[in-house]
Amino acid sequence: MNLIAKISQNSKNEIIGRIGGNIPYYLLEKAEVITGYNFYITFQNPDNIDEYISILVPKSYDTMIDNNIYPNCLVKVFAHKFSEESDNIEYTLDSITKTAIKGFNKSDEFNFITKSDNPNLIQDEDYYSEALEKDNYTFFVQIDEDYYSENLINGNYIFGYGALYLYRHKKTNEIIAGFWQYS
Repeated sequence: MNLIAKISQNSKNEIIGRIGGNIPYYLLEKAEVITGYNFYITFQNPDNIDEYISILVPKSYDTMIDNNIYPNCLVKVFAHKFSEESDNIEYTLDSITKTAIKGFNKSDEFNFITKSDNPNLIQDEDYYSEALEKDNYTFFVQIDEDYYSENLINGNYIFGYGALYLYRHKKTNEIIAGFWQYS
């Protein structure tokens, strides 16, 4: 059984995060490590309601595509307590219409954010996960652009109409971007 979260333009209940908008206040303290990045998403950790996961992507798609697999995946993941949206627009992705995310609900299906035992891969190749598994990481959550709502994106998809796969370390629980795939 999976836990899924959906993009919802109409929901006022069960909000667990948002895609787009301005960077959370928490990340303003990280200016030295987020320079050259754009804010993508923040959402509640499905395993810990007191923790949120925020993801930033490189401003340069070419740089991002050349570094899309662990240990060189340049997508940044931050785990933190809830943090309000700041008014800082320096890291805002203008191509995304800020939209709420609702969930998590049990399902046999996958959706925009899915916590599952195994990922639903676009390209089922071992080289994506070999180094992660060797370094004691296990699949945690995937974020799939196939489930973007209508009018969410104005321009190119962030991951090339693909998906981002987050991994968690078995001992430290550190959450990282393992890799992303595009179609």
